[in-house]
Amino acid sequence: MTVGLGGGVALEAYDWNIYGVMAAFLSPHFFPSGDPITSLLAALAVFGAGFLARPLGAALLGPVADRISHKRVMMISVTAMALSSLLISILPTYDDIGVTAAVALLLIRIVQGLSLGAESGVANAIAIELAPPGKEGRYLGLIGGTFIQLGAIGASMVAFLVSASVAPEVMREWAWRIPIAFGGVLGLFIIYLRTAMPETLVNRAMHRQDELSRIQETTSGIWKTLWSVRLSLLAVILVIGSVQIANYAWIAGLPNMANTVFKENSTWVFGILTLMGLTWMVTAPYVGAFADKMRPSRAFTLLRLLLIPCFFLTLIYSEKSISTLFIVMVFGGAIVGFNMGLYNFIATTLMPRAVRTTGVALGYALGVSLFGGTSPYLMVWLQREHMTWIFPVYGSLIALLSVVVYRIAKNRGRVYIGN
Repeated sequence: MTVGLGGGVALEAYDWNIYGVMAAFLSPHFFPSGDPITSLLAALAVFGAGFLARPLGAALLGPVADRISHKRVMMISVTAMALSSLLISILPTYDDIGVTAAVALLLIRIVQGLSLGAESGVANAIAIELAPPGKEGRYLGLIGGTFIQLGAIGASMVAFLVSASVAPEVMREWAWRIPIAFGGVLGLFIIYLRTAMPETLVNRAMHRQDELSRIQETTSGIWKTLWSVRLSLLAVILVIGSVQIANYAWIAGLPNMANTVFKENSTWVFGILTLMGLTWMVTAPYVGAFADKMRPSRAFTLLRLLLIPCFFLTLIYSEKSISTLFIVMVFGGAIVGFNMGLYNFIATTLMPRAVRTTGVALGYALGVSLFGGTSPYLMVWLQREHMTWIFPVYGSLIALLSVVVYRIAKNRGRVYIGN
């Protein structure tokens, strides 16, 4: 059961992130330009555009999950993600079909964004229902931390293995398709595992008197209840959005800048990215257990404030130096990883049961779309414009704001689990 739930989360993290990892290699094939940085920025813009579809996916599928079936929405999401990756892996390039190639790539990424829009909310809602009492942080750390990082690590590790196995010109020409195709094929196995997952939408909650606990009979009831806890929704957006600025800076912004701007050895870059991801994956359950013991609100506040100086570490990677990249990615990335191990749990605690899937999914989608999806593009663009100092200032301000809004929500009784 845990493998089916977590495996699907890992697969979707892999399929979503592998595009970002391989952006420097696919960009000249779909967005050819005399300037490689311009091509990369175009590829990263498509990466960001996929995020814009996630709130729509959350709005469409979240209420279905809260009212009818967690499992059905979960199956729709993982199937669409896997099939989309298979399509990208065989998609003709600009040389074959012209600008149609770029348009097709954009449309496929939008489909992936729609499907992933509800996944985070469904997965977290199921996980919190299955978690042992008093160990919610540890279990959410496992599902929303370790398995997500397993997918992210898988993306960088497969990229590393392929890059190390072929000549650089082969990697640039066609071998970049292999890591993308791998996610699609693996998806077929995960779909099979998820068919055995239980339905966790509890029918006996239908007639509860408490509006924030019972299952809503209509979609309008979902939105009415969600509006009543709008402060919680804002907190979810910021709790998720601020850490996703750092997440996508570390897993997509820095590696692509290293590969394209500073011309680092791509095998080394992918190796460092894999090592960082392994650290995130191993520490996630322990971060959750730490939150269970310390109290989630205190753990979140401490780790989120530590993220502020972490953002400024990006400033030291200003020229070609694989050792500097290692320091920023692994040591700075450790703080990012601690926050990644906790944010799903904190976001889930902010939503009452009646709208947990919709609220977390919509908050997640908006947070990632507004902040995370734009992070790699912003980092690379600011580096080109010689304004790199803006990025850590921006990330720090959003991190601080997430703590302030979360504390206000908590003080107003808008934390529903582990308070």
